[in-house]
Amino acid sequence: MAAERIRLAAETHAAAVARVAASLRAGGVALLPAEGVYGFHALAASEEGASRLAGLKPRGEGKAWIGLVGRPGDVYRWVASVPAPAAALIQAHWPGALTLVFDAGPMVPPALRAEGGTVALRCPGSAFLRDLVIAAGGLVVSTSANRPGAPPAVHPEDAPDDPRVTVIVDAGPLSGSVSTIARVRGEVVTVLREGAVRLSGTAT
Repeated sequence: MAAERIRLAAETHAAAVARVAASLRAGGVALLPAEGVYGFHALAASEEGASRLAGLKPRGEGKAWIGLVGRPGDVYRWVASVPAPAAALIQAHWPGALTLVFDAGPMVPPALRAEGGTVALRCPGSAFLRDLVIAAGGLVVSTSANRPGAPPAVHPEDAPDDPRVTVIVDAGPLSGSVSTIARVRGEVVTVLREGAVRLSGTAT
């Protein structure tokens, strides 16, 4: 069965949020526009969705998927603590293209808990994604949809055509710029991946 396809525009925003949230809650996987690339998304608490996502884009050894939160303040629900430098980065860059790695709190679903007990979280710059996370009612897993070794997926057609994808949201061509990923431990900020947000002046 072919995936449902929705063209994202101002007039389709609310309907797209409702439709994709329902699909994720039912264990589906959605191909969605993320920060600057298309990614596969599932509801973290859905075992069926997480299993489908793992089949589409397995987590590499020692790597984790990214969890999306709907509001910056929601981070406190999922982490053990927010060090002062992390709080400053959240204030400066969320919502936006910055993913932060924290020590995971007890509420983090297994799908998002990485080796070493950490969780990577982002409050996305996209209003569509933020509204979707809130409507879905929990952390939404996000992972890039490019084929192994291929450039980032900047069009929906760049992603693998797979029957496990239940819905596709087409926002047109994206920039190709991925989120920056940083780990904050104590007062030390370590940039793990350079991306759209430049963390100049941070300790690494």
